[in-house]
Amino acid sequence: MTHRFPLPLGMLVLMLASVAACAGAALEPHYSSNAVQPVVAQAGDDGNVRIRFISPPESLYYAAGVSYRTAGDDLQVVIDRCPIRGDCATMLKGKRLDDGGATEVSLPFRSKRLVVIHTDGAQPLLP
Repeated sequence: MTHRFPLPLGMLVLMLASVAACAGAALEPHYSSNAVQPVVAQAGDDGNVRIRFISPPESLYYAAGVSYRTAGDDLQVVIDRCPIRGDCATMLKGKRLDDGGATEVSLPFRSKRLVVIHTDGAQPLLP
């Protein structure tokens, strides 16, 4: 007796690999630490944290917001780079402030530490 799967095994593996690739790509850093400095965080009484960073001057892209995940005791954050024209994949869109290109975003903070991941390493912000 032979059992037939609804999808060929190769197709199933390809679909699972695509989903895993999309999930991992959400936290791919796009900026070096120097490009977005200063990056500052302020924990609020409401269980959220505000992160402020500089959006570097670029002609075709901008620092749109952040994506994040919890890993152990850390809240890991990356600053997302999006095209000025076209689709933007960011979890939380930032609010552009009027003080020299600064962008601010507020996100839930239920972890012990906050770490911003850049292309050239990690920057601990809280505690």
